[in-house]
Amino acid sequence: MNTWDILEKELNYYGINLINSKKCQIYQNNQLITQGIIKTIKQIKQNVKIQKEILLSLATDVTNLLKNENINNNIIYDEKMKDLFIFSLKDLAKFILCFEELDNSEISFYINSSLNKDIKEFTKEQIYKLPDYKISIDWSFRLVNRLLYIVKLLLYATLGKDRIAQVKIKTAKGIAGPFSHLDLPMEERLYAWDQLDMSQTTSDKERQKRYTQGFKNYNNNSNPFEGYYWRELRNEPFSWDDKDSASPYPSRTILTR
Repeated sequence: MNTWDILEKELNYYGINLINSKKCQIYQNNQLITQGIIKTIKQIKQNVKIQKEILLSLATDVTNLLKNENINNNIIYDEKMKDLFIFSLKDLAKFILCFEELDNSEISFYINSSLNKDIKEFTKEQIYKLPDYKISIDWSFRLVNRLLYIVKLLLYATLGKDRIAQVKIKTAKGIAGPFSHLDLPMEERLYAWDQLDMSQTTSDKERQKRYTQGFKNYNNNSNPFEGYYWRELRNEPFSWDDKDSASPYPSRTILTR
């Protein structure tokens, strides 16, 4: 499978049938129409603009929601909603860290200041509404990234079959997790033992730097240590019969007489 075939399959997944480097087919009002790729890119970019406006509106709503102060501290709320509120607040704090332009923004200030508050300082409306806003922001942000990805694929398609063959497109092999990479062929996970060359394994290990460094000057008393190995002279062997003079360990010999 060449790069152009991969590009066609990827665009088909998103509902775009690639005809050539200039035209494609898309569904509009449940009808399959043929139009230029450039026109399709413009339409998608217009949709991206709409989604960004929605995302900005949601951020403003979150800011206004967190501005409210709780006057009645004796509110009763569900413990599950409390946990969901805390998770949503923490996740929004991580989300704004991805954008440097939001460092000194109003939403960044209110979210970070909310992390330092006690749960009793929030209203019931804040606790119950913030998770909904968080889900909406995640969904809108995902739509923006999805549309931008499609635009990038269509821009690649405008290069044509010959030029696109020189572009390397990464393909996903699976996801990380306990059930990941189940779509890989068996040969990529299991192979015969005779395909391994184990003849040089032991010698290769012995030549590793961690086993050799530090022993180059082992017998050189002027420079006995190097790298990871330190030669402690007081640990050298000595004659027990002549320990008073030969022992490298400092001691009070009067106690051993």
